[in-house]
Amino acid sequence: MSFFILATVRQPPPLPPRLVRDSRNLWFESMDGTVVIPIARDGHPGPWRLLPDHDGLGVAPTELDLGATPGVPGGHVAGVITTSRPTVLPLSLRTTNQAEQWERVQELRDLTDPTVGMTRDGNFKLVCSSASGTRELVLAYRAGLEGKSMDLPHYERVVLTAVAVQPFALDREERSVEFFIADEDRGFLAASSGDTSADVFSDLELSPSEVIGEDMPVAMTSAVPVYPTIEITGPADSVLITADTGLRIDVPTGVDAGDTLRIVTDPRAAAIRLNGAPAAGKLALGSRRVPFAPGENRIDVAAPGATSDTMLRLTWRGAHRSLW
Repeated sequence: MSFFILATVRQPPPLPPRLVRDSRNLWFESMDGTVVIPIARDGHPGPWRLLPDHDGLGVAPTELDLGATPGVPGGHVAGVITTSRPTVLPLSLRTTNQAEQWERVQELRDLTDPTVGMTRDGNFKLVCSSASGTRELVLAYRAGLEGKSMDLPHYERVVLTAVAVQPFALDREERSVEFFIADEDRGFLAASSGDTSADVFSDLELSPSEVIGEDMPVAMTSAVPVYPTIEITGPADSVLITADTGLRIDVPTGVDAGDTLRIVTDPRAAAIRLNGAPAAGKLALGSRRVPFAPGENRIDVAAPGATSDTMLRLTWRGAHRSLW
């Protein structure tokens, strides 16, 4: 008697989608970038690990300035204040022996030492590379390395506390846009950002010796208002820069040919320098250093005596409420 067995091949059930591990990479860095200490997460190699329950790396903290009207119940929001950002970073250290443990801890002590190299903003950086880009916070060390040792040669735990007095996470790379008279014969301004340039004012019919730009669009790549650094390269008999944000930069004595006037508008590091030398007297008293808003801003630049060598450069680093 013969038997026949009919069999069919069935496809196995589909596997559940594989969870994507945390793509963020974090590291500590010295202010000059010469010392880098990676902070690993699960799935990332490295002796230092960032543990759960870290705090202060999301959005920058804010407070509300509340006002009141006499005789009216309740109040109103008069403003939003972004305050300094405290951070708490629990870290574990896994090493092969005690000598390596001490070496790693000493490296972190040296990097975060508040008695060496402290600036107005802090003395070391926390950097994060993520899908949102690479951003950094400048931190000032507070506590965590006093020496609560577990006396284990292969494991140590540190809870590092610090504060970012400038609470916004900054892009690592500066961005800039330049405006200049591209062709004296045509007499119109061109704008350049990176490797591209375009004639954007060929319909204005403006004299290059009077006005080098009106209603010029500048797209500020930042999530919060940002103060640009302004550089004016002469010649120009006088320079007046205004923006729809309220910015007003008035240089009544102008800038000589070949000279560069650099104006840092950020109040935290305000400076005015001509060819690197202090030149605070170059700005008129009515000048207003106001931040540019995120997105498109409009500026006007009047520069009598301008030539094809006259240039305006705006430089900034995008700022963000979150580290990622």
